Amino acid sequence: MLKELQIRDFALIEDLELSFYSGFSVLSGETGAGKSIIIDALSLLTGARASAEVIRTGAGRALISGAFTPSPAAAALLETWGMLEGEELIITREISTSGRSRCWINGHLATVGQLASLGAQLVDIVGQHDSQSLLRPENHVQLLDGYGGPDQLSLLARSDELAKKWLALQAEKRRLESDERERNRRMDLLAYQIEEITAAQLQPGEDGQLEQERSRLANLDRIRQAVELAVGLLGEGLGDGEPLLHLLSSIEGELGRAARLDLQLEPLAQRYGELVINLQELHRELRGYLEGLPADPGRLNAIEERLALLDGLKRKYGSTVEEILSYGQRAADELAVLQTAGVRAAGLDEECRRLEEHWLHCAEQLTQRRRELAQELERRVKEELRDLAMEGTRFAVHFVPREGRSPALGGRERVEFLLAANVGEELKPLAKVASGGELARVLLALKTVLAQAEEIPTIVFDEVDAGLGGRTAVKLGEKLRSLGELRQVLCVTHLPVVASFGTHHYSVQKSTRQSRTIVQASLLGPEERVVELTRMLGGSADEQVTSEHARELLRRTSGELGS
Repeated sequence: MLKELQIRDFALIEDLELSFYSGFSVLSGETGAGKSIIIDALSLLTGARASAEVIRTGAGRALISGAFTPSPAAAALLETWGMLEGEELIITREISTSGRSRCWINGHLATVGQLASLGAQLVDIVGQHDSQSLLRPENHVQLLDGYGGPDQLSLLARSDELAKKWLALQAEKRRLESDERERNRRMDLLAYQIEEITAAQLQPGEDGQLEQERSRLANLDRIRQAVELAVGLLGEGLGDGEPLLHLLSSIEGELGRAARLDLQLEPLAQRYGELVINLQELHRELRGYLEGLPADPGRLNAIEERLALLDGLKRKYGSTVEEILSYGQRAADELAVLQTAGVRAAGLDEECRRLEEHWLHCAEQLTQRRRELAQELERRVKEELRDLAMEGTRFAVHFVPREGRSPALGGRERVEFLLAANVGEELKPLAKVASGGELARVLLALKTVLAQAEEIPTIVFDEVDAGLGGRTAVKLGEKLRSLGELRQVLCVTHLPVVASFGTHHYSVQKSTRQSRTIVQASLLGPEERVVELTRMLGGSADEQVTSEHARELLRRTSGELGS
């Protein structure tokens, strides 16, 4: 909903700020007073094309800002763009003398394309020169389904869900069929890789063990010399020397004899004895280690060959044996999937046929229901147009069947609203209706009937009352007021009867100040409304009869508003 509008240096407007409210609001003023300038400014704010010609003479730029309460669709767009800031939406547009246009959405610099996409979810301007949501054929089927309410939308959702599944399976089937040659090449490669990994008979952790064994074998002579030296010193002695263990045993005996003479020495003698025992055990273990050292000279070559094989596999499949084995398992899984691709394709055919049958049944129900809704919509729009002095107008919902029987989103047909505004004319698309006044009334009739199906929160009518009067004008005011109970409605009008139905009334005036023409607008109070309606009735404020007529209009419509 539009809450605030600020316009600076735009056309004849120097500085204008207006607050707007829910319900039905009217804008009135003398012909040429500038009412359409306000609507044009709002159009620019919602994405219309701009040029430097709109800038007020003498100014360097035109600036238009608006505050909105975003609709759910608008909020979804803002969230997608990362521009959602709370529950209020601020849009600003600047047009410079160079013709350059800059836009901001909630303080974020935006493109005119983004502004147009967002504006289409905020404001619908119905006028002779505007392209509206109702004029776009691609929107008509959604409006018809929305008119059918939750049951119709649920039926559409089921149909679309079946179509999405069918389309996904068709895409998978095409991939399977088109990739057969590549699949065969991939299967050959995977089979080779699996065979190479399997033939290696890898064991987890063996690379580390082999590295350790290779280091041992590469330094075997040095290790053997060091151990032999230790064993010789301990048990055999070197040269003419006595073995170390013999000397230590002799010392142990002497300490034992001394400890028997002095009990304080006994703990030390015991510790020494334990040391000798440990050295004797160490000697036995070193001899066992020495005897166990490998004597096979070819073992090192075998290890080198095995490690070279592992290095080759690591360059292809992973940095460790565990990663190589994991790659081999993934390759085997992929190969199994590819080998069953032909079976999967046959299964897809059957599943697609089943989904197609279900979709056709659901889509036929959708079509039947749409035709019923179309008849009801045609009847109701015809009644609305009759009230708006367009008795000879024909309105039709045209169905265009889609080719083939394959499932598709949206059902089996396209829908377009057609109109023949005068007797004897052919039905044509809404966008080709020539008369702006007729088009505005047709769109009002449609919006009155489809109000629940649309989500655009603000509707602006410009020149909707062209050529109307009398009882038809009363009907027009009633319809605009009723529509205002569902949407925020703004209407530029010259008819006092229509203006009297407004819940809010704005007056637009053009005046001269310092040899410059300016446009101003203001929200009228109760007495000011009487004065403005008196002017619209063709009288002046001091004409008692006309003034009383204006008051009577307001009393009557106020009573109807309260009834």
